[in-house]
Amino acid sequence: MRAALALDWMRPRAFALGLAVALMVGLALRLAVIASPLGELDGDEAVVGLMARHIAFLGARPVFYYGQPYLGSLEAFSAAPLFRLLGSYTVLLKLVPTAYSLGFLALSAILAKRVFGTAPGLATAAYLAVPPSMWAVWSTKARGGYAELLFLGQALLLVSLMLAPKPSRRLALLWGILAGLAFWTHLLAIVYLLPAAIFLSLGRRAKWSLAELGLAAAGAVLGMGPLLFDNLTNGFQTLAALRQPPDLPIDQWAQLLRFFRVGVPVLLGLGQPTTSEAMFDQDWLQRPAGHLWIALLALLVIGAGLAVHARSVRGLVECGADRRSEPALLLLVALAVPPVVALTRFGFFVSEPRYALPLYGVVPLLVGALWRVSLPTAWHGWRLPWPDVTRWAVVAAVVAFKLLSLLATDPRLWRAEDTPNSTAATRTELVQYLVAGDRHQMYTDYWIGYPIMFETRETVLAYVISGGFNRYLPPADNVQRTPNPAWVFTPGTPPERVFLDDLARLGGAATVADVSVYRVYTDVQPLDAMKPAGLISAPARGTPP
Repeated sequence: MRAALALDWMRPRAFALGLAVALMVGLALRLAVIASPLGELDGDEAVVGLMARHIAFLGARPVFYYGQPYLGSLEAFSAAPLFRLLGSYTVLLKLVPTAYSLGFLALSAILAKRVFGTAPGLATAAYLAVPPSMWAVWSTKARGGYAELLFLGQALLLVSLMLAPKPSRRLALLWGILAGLAFWTHLLAIVYLLPAAIFLSLGRRAKWSLAELGLAAAGAVLGMGPLLFDNLTNGFQTLAALRQPPDLPIDQWAQLLRFFRVGVPVLLGLGQPTTSEAMFDQDWLQRPAGHLWIALLALLVIGAGLAVHARSVRGLVECGADRRSEPALLLLVALAVPPVVALTRFGFFVSEPRYALPLYGVVPLLVGALWRVSLPTAWHGWRLPWPDVTRWAVVAAVVAFKLLSLLATDPRLWRAEDTPNSTAATRTELVQYLVAGDRHQMYTDYWIGYPIMFETRETVLAYVISGGFNRYLPPADNVQRTPNPAWVFTPGTPPERVFLDDLARLGGAATVADVSVYRVYTDVQPLDAMKPAGLISAPARGTPP
């Protein structure tokens, strides 16, 4: 009796201690990623950094990520207090998604413990503490709200499990707030909202009070308040953006096939994420997923792990919400992600499947399947290790493989195809050269210009002529007005060839210099004819300190 009581007393503390260790390991790994070449600031992250600076020092209140009226600014608002207190630095910017990703880890472990038990909860924490390279790097990327979405989405799932069995006005209000915040942060939140709504509808049937429904609706309006207000006052620009045709033709079935052939193996750590088609083609066959049989085997194992929980869906439909049907909620999320991602305009990004990141939220299902499957205790007369030891050995092997895959990743594949050698160090050399010549404005690539604007605290400004577009107009307007801009390229790239063709066609001239990994053109004549057509009319804003 005493032994049983002692075991009951130790289990909650064992989980808390194990989770704390996982969080420390996860933090250490992410700090190592930030300090490594994998932690280089990219153009999209720099935009979030600029937004946070404008919030902290100029009193700006952007509702959306600059240039994308469907991606909320929660990440920028989260970074702004750090910038205000400590200054605007890349490390501080990256600590924001890092913190949200660790919150996601904790919530996933708690959810797994609730549904499957203490050991699966700790195994889930171990998996997410040392995740595949896709999430290890993206959990530190301030790309507008991906880590925040996973945190809010997992919190929504956990609250859904708590709300389904019994009425609770407080939980209904919290559910609505989380749903609204998640939807404002990223419209991809639909992969959480629909499964949660279906689970609650089937779990509670018609046993909802008007008070609960009203509080849930009020919370949702409150959570997505910035999105609603901005659309009501600015002509529903979110809807207008979503109605825009895709940049590339969509072959939905081909995208779905590529999602499973490439996207899922990348998420598992069997392939290296990259947005560069050329580098992807060179690297893919060197990775485990480059072998078709390995990718198929991985998909088969994942499918078998999910199939273990198929009965929970039947239980949810027939009997409503109880502990046995709780895995159905995660299974619904797993089923929602592939069609939402692969059959829309987002399906093109399968080699860097950031829109499929919510699939990491269903890791508890796979861990739970490992603990639910009965393992033999003997084989051909040989006594096998205890089942739990075998299970933990599997978890350890998976974690070790993920760590090795992360160590084997090539940082250049994470960078834009035309600027693979642009780093904080090379940009510093470029800025020193420009400033020494009293030049503070340049025409350049998106993946060069925006990081420089953030790193120089907007003392050097950029107009984007390749690799993207001018998300924030005031600096582009400033560049258009200056009498001595520079043109900066990665040598030998198509944008430089276009520039030289235009210069030759106009019979112009320029001074050229190779600076670090860049080619810089100054004293360009005829200047007005070489500038991009038209001036941007947005008024220039002040520069924060």
